[in-house]
Amino acid sequence: MKKTLLAFLAVSALLGVSTTFSPAAPPPPYHLTTVSWVIATRNNMDKDDRYVTLIGHVTGREGDETYFFTDGTGTVRLDSEDFKLPIGPKIVVGGRIDQAYLGIGHLEVDVRHWHLARKP
Repeated sequence: MKKTLLAFLAVSALLGVSTTFSPAAPPPPYHLTTVSWVIATRNNMDKDDRYVTLIGHVTGREGDETYFFTDGTGTVRLDSEDFKLPIGPKIVVGGRIDQAYLGIGHLEVDVRHWHLARKP
């Protein structure tokens, strides 16, 4: 059910279709966005821990858990403890924004799930 909802939201956002939810239903937990938006949230405590969905490519890897991800609007680090991510193919990543406070650490997205993007 979650995957179906996420797929519907992603397609709706890409096609510009308006989606509304009834007041009784909770809003979807993931926010389809861009890497540039995630980067713009740096040091914004209101956006820390927000769940986001990104569509793009892993361009490289550093160590066992750190990947570099781009969607053409910028590059962000992904922390993927539980998954090995493919380098190159277009993927959809869902995760939680993890801010770097006071210049300690890196702004990154903690990966909660991912899948290959479907070709149109």
